[in-house]
Amino acid sequence: MAESNTFQMRFGSLLSLRTRPAPWLDRLAGGLSQLAPCRQLTHGPALWLRLGPDEWWCWQDDAGTDASALRHAVEEAAAGAFHACVDLSDAHALCLLPAPAGPLLSAGCDLDLERLPADFAGRSRLGPFTVVLAQEPAQSGAVRLWVEASLDHSLALWLERTATVLRAP
Repeated sequence: MAESNTFQMRFGSLLSLRTRPAPWLDRLAGGLSQLAPCRQLTHGPALWLRLGPDEWWCWQDDAGTDASALRHAVEEAAAGAFHACVDLSDAHALCLLPAPAGPLLSAGCDLDLERLPADFAGRSRLGPFTVVLAQEPAQSGAVRLWVEASLDHSLALWLERTATVLRAP
């Protein structure tokens, strides 16, 4: 099970995009317009999550990434099509839960990760927290977990306590 220092929160560029599925989305990432809800798509350094019928998130954890540049790319691709694009970078933090994340998540989340597709991404509850989670494509069994930045410390403590209980004989 993960050690307590594993539950470090980090920030990156995070955009929320609201629009109807349309071909212009493919200018941002090939296949984005056809991405099913609750799925993810990696395109270069960007991880796209389709969280609902009209909601996408774009995450880039590269320190050199500028959310305003990504927002500008969305504006350019939309070319006047109706959409809303909001920078959530300061509002959410990410925690990467190493493999196997399933036992830790099952202590507070009612999603059965083993039954979900490898490209799953969606909202859920983890104990008292509302989170967005996505299976880590680069590491089977690992999970990316986003939480409101104001709750990041509380979530890290919850993860540490839960991991400790799971490790106990």
